[in-house]
Amino acid sequence: MKNPFWCLIQSANKYLIVPFFLIFVQSFGQERSTTYFYSSNERMPLAYLRVQVEGGSFMGFTDLTGKLEYLKKEIPENSLINISGYGINDTLLSVKRIWEVGAIFLKAKEFELPVIAINSTVLSELKIGNASGKVREVSNPIVTVRGSKGEFYRYTIRVKIPKKKQLYLDEIKFYVSKVLEEKVDVSIRILVPKKGFQIYQGKINSIKDFSELLQGNKVVEVSKPGWMKVNLDGSVLIPEGVKDLFIVFDLLENEPKSKFALADQGVSKDIDLGFYITGGEIGVFNSDKFHPAVELTFLKE
Repeated sequence: MKNPFWCLIQSANKYLIVPFFLIFVQSFGQERSTTYFYSSNERMPLAYLRVQVEGGSFMGFTDLTGKLEYLKKEIPENSLINISGYGINDTLLSVKRIWEVGAIFLKAKEFELPVIAINSTVLSELKIGNASGKVREVSNPIVTVRGSKGEFYRYTIRVKIPKKKQLYLDEIKFYVSKVLEEKVDVSIRILVPKKGFQIYQGKINSIKDFSELLQGNKVVEVSKPGWMKVNLDGSVLIPEGVKDLFIVFDLLENEPKSKFALADQGVSKDIDLGFYITGGEIGVFNSDKFHPAVELTFLKE
């Protein structure tokens, strides 16, 4: 005869196994993974890189140490991952490759890092744009839909540079629209075409044909609407022969919550709305009466 107490224990075990199995499955799906990103030449951490599933909804950013944390369940197993940001060309990798290694090394872009030497003690200002001019509000940010959450478009602006012997970029201002709902960190990049490269309206170019002008990541916190000034930590020499300067505003948010947008102005023929599409396609739209509200101050000898 079976011991009735043993039967009860066996029955209890049957019911205990099921919830334990469910907990194991759920824990596996919520497993957090970590990947580090470095420059392959200097072995330096790559901060504020945008890491995005191509055609999917996942998007994340690396921190100051180059670290990206994510849940594996957020990324389909056969996905391709697009990586972009300051100091690199846009790169497409298999997520399996990222899962296989603990660190990814990416080739750094070319940099325009001339030594700043202002010989003249008398410099005059040259402004493109007008922070005192009339601003036209917008009702929504520029947005492109990506998966279930959506993704706010990078704001990209092309500024035409006048033909001068020597120019130094001294200051950038931009006007944040009143549609802003939450504070957000914004990474600002300044890109210039490589020597001899021509920019035409409507033409799609590759980010590989552009160089970084700033010496490091420039991140500003946007917490309220109105004009904002970007501190460049010193005047930046514009390389000789440069006729076009691109300013890229990249939002450091995983979901489109901030409603960050630039207001419009119609004060300059030298400012145009540009585009920088995930995958490294960059260019400028055809000229319009209105353009994003920015003001650039240059110093000239």
